[in-house]
Formats: sequence, structure tokens, C-alpha cells
Amino acid sequence: MVKDIYSDFAKDYDQFGSISDIDQKEQAFINKVFQKYGVKQVLDCACGTGKHLYIVHKMGFDIVGSDYSSSMLDVCQKNLMKEGINIPLKQVDYRYLENTWNQKYDAVLCMTQAIAHMHTKDDLIKAMKSMYKRLNMNGILVMTQGTTHLTLQNQFRFSLVINNQDFSRLYVRDIEDGFQMVNILDIFHSTTKNEMKKHSMKLKILLDDDFKCLLKEAGFKKVELYGDYQMNSYQKDNSWKLIVVAQK
Repeated sequence: MVKDIYSDFAKDYDQFGSISDIDQKEQAFINKVFQKYGVKQVLDCACGTGKHLYIVHKMGFDIVGSDYSSSMLDVCQKNLMKEGINIPLKQVDYRYLENTWNQKYDAVLCMTQAIAHMHTKDDLIKAMKSMYKRLNMNGILVMTQGTTHLTLQNQFRFSLVINNQDFSRLYVRDIEDGFQMVNILDIFHSTTKNEMKKHSMKLKILLDDDFKCLLKEAGFKKVELYGDYQMNSYQKDNSWKLIVVAQK
């Protein structure tokens, strides 16, 4: 049984911004990849508060979503209702997708470093195999993260990711033995709310060679790694993102 580390964080998670605040470069990337592989039906197996459900739905693709965290799904449902969107949502551990999703899809999404919540090779392989089994032949798994060789350097240990007149969010990362402990400090400093909250999560460090080996062992025949949404190849010395597209 995996602890729901988002049970408290979920209600504040979207201080990042509304799900309708679309990153145009990310949207263009997703659309280009989907067109390349003929994607029509999509499963987001770690949908969180619904950002990528919203993006993919708005692009006209058929998408469903699931997440392990019931708290994140509650927020996701409210976000989608606010946008007037009805997307099927289910609670499921992405290591066991077959227990909930019977259909197969042209693409499975596991975005924003969601896979790094798996701490052992056995769980990583189990999750990737589960995603593999939900794909149609030649279907694709897409994963994204902001952890790269570059961002793991010590000078990027502190990140002020949000700072406005009402709210600030600071990330502090401690790296040890193949993991990063991400400490998130949320500071509310508006005229109506003056409060500080801390959330912590332990994430497995997975880089280019890790993904290549794990995905091959999970059965994927082709793995492409990008360092940005412009589809430039991942580079260890200067890539700020690590984007994986693996084909069944």
C-alpha cells in the first residue's frame, strides 16, 4: 500500500495556476507527437489535478484519467467541472492499471515526474509493464520531468517557483543515494491569509540511461529522449527537461 502523500498538498497544488493556463510549447509538443503516432484515444494514468486532461481534451483527443491519490482526483473533478468538461476519472495505482481500465489506448501519459514516486526497480518495472499492457500495438508512453543532469547540480538546489503579492512557493532539494527529498515551502501572505505550510516527498532520481534500460526491460521497442518541447535531443550538460516517448 502506497501512502497518499498528496492528501494535504492537493488543495494547494494548483497555486501553480489553473489547469486552463496552458503551456503553449508543451501543447504543441504533445500534438506533434500524437499526430506522428496516429493517437486518438489517451489514458493519463497519473492525472493529478487535471492539467494534461484539459490540454489533451481541448486538442480534440478522447481522454480518460486516473490517479492513486483520491485527494488529487477530488480537486481534478472540481477543476474539470469548473471548465464544463466531463472526463471519466478513476482511482487506481498505475502499477495495476488492468484492474480498472479494460480498454487499450493509443497513448498513455505519466507526466510531471509521477513515475519517480516508485522507489524500487521492481515497482518501476511493474508500473511500466502495466502502462505497456494498456497500449495498442505501436502505441506510445509519454513521460515528462524537470529533473535532469543539469538541474541536479548543487547550484539549483533552491528554486523559488512562485512569488507574487499573495503567495510564494520555494523548493529545497536534498540529494542522497539515488533519491531527492523535495521539500516544498508554501507561504501565504495575502490580506486574508497569513500561513506557512511544508510538504515533503521522496523521489527516485531517474535519468536518460535509467529510462532506456527500464523501458527496454518493460518491453518497449523504441525509446526517444528529448530535452525540451522543441524536440531537441536530451543533452546531459544543458537540458532543463527530460521527456520520454516510448513505443510499444
